[in-house]
Parts: sequence; C-alpha cells; structure tokens
Amino acid sequence: MWKRRSVLATGAALSMGTGLASVGAGAAEADVDALPDPTLDPNPELDEDWASYRGDAGHARFVRDGYEFDGESLEAAWTVDHTGSVAVADDTVYTTTADGVVALDAADGTLVWGNADIDAGDPAVAGEMVYLNGGDIVALDREDGSVRWESDLDPGERTSSHTVAYDGVFVVVDGILYALEADDGSVRWQKDTAVVESRNGDERESEFTPGTAAMNGVVYAETQDGVLAFDPATGDTIWQTWHWTGGDAIYATETAVIAELPGEELPFHDAQTGSGLGLVRPYSVGTLGNESVLSAHDYGYGSTSIHGDEYDWELDVTYTYGQAVISGETVYVYFWVDAHNYGDRNYDQKLVALDKRDGSEKWTLSKDDAPVGHIRAISDKTIYVDHDGELVALREETDTDDQPDESDESDENDDTDGGNDEGDGSDEQDGSDDEGGSDEGNEQQDGEDDSDTGEDDSDDGGSGSDDSGSSDDGESVDADDGDVGNGNAGNGDDGNETDTGNETDTENNSDADNVPGFTAGAGLLGGALGLEWLRRKASVDEPSE
Repeated sequence: MWKRRSVLATGAALSMGTGLASVGAGAAEADVDALPDPTLDPNPELDEDWASYRGDAGHARFVRDGYEFDGESLEAAWTVDHTGSVAVADDTVYTTTADGVVALDAADGTLVWGNADIDAGDPAVAGEMVYLNGGDIVALDREDGSVRWESDLDPGERTSSHTVAYDGVFVVVDGILYALEADDGSVRWQKDTAVVESRNGDERESEFTPGTAAMNGVVYAETQDGVLAFDPATGDTIWQTWHWTGGDAIYATETAVIAELPGEELPFHDAQTGSGLGLVRPYSVGTLGNESVLSAHDYGYGSTSIHGDEYDWELDVTYTYGQAVISGETVYVYFWVDAHNYGDRNYDQKLVALDKRDGSEKWTLSKDDAPVGHIRAISDKTIYVDHDGELVALREETDTDDQPDESDESDENDDTDGGNDEGDGSDEQDGSDDEGGSDEGNEQQDGEDDSDTGEDDSDDGGSGSDDSGSSDDGESVDADDGDVGNGNAGNGDDGNETDTGNETDTENNSDADNVPGFTAGAGLLGGALGLEWLRRKASVDEPSE
C-alpha cells in the first residue's frame, strides 16, 4: 500500500531549555523542555471541532471525536451564498461572501454581522478574534466584525494560508516565515531562510514555501529543501528533515506531518521526530488523522496507515477524487470524477461515508437527491458543504412528533384534531428546494473553495498545486477541495477569493418575501451588506447554469 519504510530525516535536533512561557494557556504548567509534546494543545481555550479553516491548527481535516451521521436523514437546515472556507466556534459560522466576511448563527444561518471592507479569507478563531488573510493578516472582533489589527508585512504576493496557535499567527510571506503576536500583530520573530542538512551531510539554505501548521507544541513549515519543526515562542529549530523539493502546503496531527510536494509519491513524517514513515499517492492529499493518511491516484482512492497496516485500504475507482474529513470512526468525502474517466462512476457527485478502518461503505447521498457538495466543515451535528456556490448546513431531520404543538395547548381535550398536522413541519427549513437537482459541470468546480494556499485549500488539491494563495477552506479559492483531477492539483479548500460560484445563487430569487441567499427561518441581513444583497439579486433574471 504505497509504503516504503525508510528514514528520510537526518535526526531530531531538539532545542533544550527554550521553554514556552508565552505560548498558550496552560503551557507554563507543562514540561516543554522536550518538544514536540502532543499534550500541548495549540489553542487550549477552544473546545471546537472546526475552529479554523480545514479543522484546527493542524489543517488536517480531522475531527477526533466527531458525531456519527445517518446519511438517510440528512437534510438542509439552511443555505447562504458564500465564496470561501469555513470556521465554526461558539455556535457561530465564519465565512466569506461576495460582499465580504460574515458571521452567521449556526442554528439558522441568520446574519450576526458582516464586514464588507475586508477582502480576506481562511477564517481561524482564537480568543476574542477571528483571523483571516488576503495579503496582510487581519484580525476581526468576533462580536461585531470590526478590525482589531492588521499586519504590515507588505506582501508582494498574496500570503500563504496562516496558522493561529500558541498565542501567535504563523504565516509565510514572500518566502519569509513570520510569527506574529495574536493580540496585536507585532512580529514575535521571523526567519528569512532555513538551513537543512541533506542525507550526505551537505547543508542547504533556502526560503520558505507556502503553508504552516501547528501541533504538538511546535510550528511546522517547509523550505525548498526540507520540512522543519520550530519552537513557536523563539523560532528555534526543533527538528528538520531533508526532501527533494518544496511544496505548497503542510498538515499535521499528533502523530504525523505531510507536505504537498510535486511528484508521484509524497512522504509523510513522524510528527515527533521527523522520521520518514511512508509514502502516499499525490492526489486528494491533505486529510490525515492520528492513524492514517488519505490520498488518491488515477486508479484508486484509499487510506495508508501511519503505523502498521490496520488502516490500509483502497477503493477500486478510476479518476475519482475528493477532499475527505476523518471524523470519529468515519471518513466523509464528496467524490467527483474527472472528465476523462472511463471506469466506475458509482461515486461521481456523491457524499459518501466510509469506515475509516477498512473503507467499507456506510452510506451515500447523491447530488441528484440532496444539496450535497464538497465538505467545508464538520462541527457538532452539522456537515457544512459547498453546493453550487451556496454554503449548506446539513443536519439529521428532527422528529417533529416529539415537539409540543403550541396550537393545541389551549385545547387539551381535542384528541380528534386529525387535520392539525397540516402545516406542521412547514418550518423544517429544509432548504433543499433552494438547491435544485444535480448540477452538471460541478465536477469542474474548484473543490471547496478553500483555496487554501493552493494547498489546502488544495483541500482537495493534490500536491503539485501551484496556487500559493490563501487557503480553505475560503480561503481564497479554498483549495480545500481543490479538485485535483488527474494529476492537476486543484486549488483546493481552503481557495478563497476565486470561488466564483457564489454569485449565482438564484434558487431563492422567486421568493420576494425571503432574505436573499437564506432559506425559511433565516433572519434579515443588516446594513449595507443586506442592501447590496438585494441589489445584486434583483439584477439576476435567470439561474446561471
């Protein structure tokens, strides 16, 4: 199963005694003299499944103890136009639309606030702020969306996707790795280059390539010559490992680190030491848990165990790709089939649940039957998907029989009210009628719009992605699911600014009484953002194809 048990690292060079006094709540109580340390949570104050684009600070699309969904009962709770990746915290959904950054009530999709002045994506929540990038890093107040601070890095290009962890914001700008203070955006430290020692002992110095991740008390980044782990407080190198060329994204869990690189196979490394653990095929990379890495090639989609072989499996499919989420004991993935496919099309445009141990199918949900699409987030009991430019919140239908009928409260003896059920369930907020049936051509859609640095947001994107823009999940095209078909790394989950499907949410146009972009039950948009919605929607005569 795509494995080669060779050690790619030159050994860990632990930085002793550096400490993490300024790194995260509770860090001072931990033994931080020997990093990496899997007990050090990047954001210990958060108890959320998906507080950052692509999940957490590791950007691995991994929910450790996720809810087990029943696909047969999933329905749309609400929908809203959007253009980027998603973060969810404290019952609030953060994403981007054509009109800027928005915060939505997770219960019904109503607008909490909107900031139309910010062109940024890839939301990541920590403390009192939500952090986004779109060139410079910008921190918005979570309460009202006002700007708390904006970095002054003056990037020549759009920055790579950022990581918020250990009271800092870590980002690569024009080949330089910056650590910014989360509270005010000041530079904690910066590294213009890094020196990596090759297998034969040669030292190579090079700039950083896009993408960062944080886990185990360290920050992971890469150069053209290797993957490195740094102390987030000081920037000291904890370990480094050599590889042949730099990539566009990096992802981490407590056990493994993988970087997207050009080539037919990608190495993944031990998160604690940097030792090489194995190889995976290059497409649909960017999803890993503590036990396995998911990836695809042109003739199969499968799982590779990080240790041993308990999680090794492969689906016999051709030119079928998708950016998965590992949640609990299940792999959830929206599959799409490349136009050149000539084999099994069973999973084309379907949301599929697979057993993470053996790949056996638990359930499937077709785009012809429900508003499914590339997975933007999984949080609590909701799967957020991108369906033709709309963010759809999928939840299991509620049992209305268990809910008291308020209309009968004053008539306790009316047991024969057989017609009383009419109208019940009219406020199910199904939203499915907003989605229309299957959308041909969706296979060409840029995955999740997470343009996650081309990486991540190559969320779906395979390695080799050439988009170094900001990531997923909303990233700027959400590379999240950067559909990679056939060797092309899509701009994935995490690609924010390029998700163009947004402005075509026309399913709601006919209902003048409803707020544009929202299903029944959604509240009114406020201020200039709402007016602009109305203006844009009124100008659309027919649904776009």
